Amino acid sequence: MNIYQMYYENDKHFGFWIKRNTWFNTIAKVISIEGVIEGEEISGKKPYHGNPKVIAEFYIQTKKENCHLGNIDNVSEVSCPGTFAYSMI
Repeated sequence: MNIYQMYYENDKHFGFWIKRNTWFNTIAKVISIEGVIEGEEISGKKPYHGNPKVIAEFYIQTKKENCHLGNIDNVSEVSCPGTFAYSMI
């Protein structure tokens, strides 16, 4: 599932958490999709919608405690949000 599909899976709400299969101990909270007002449709053809930018907050996660230790980048663009290498956590 790509990040755009996750947005729909989350009832068209931001604030869902993702992990990429190449990230070691990093997780991210999706906070916006370019040109999308929360609750509205993403324009463009599914499943890629023209690849609008996805913005997220990135955190380090400890495996032992499964908690957030602190911001890596307060807010940053997610690379390749249309790829199916992400999972919702």
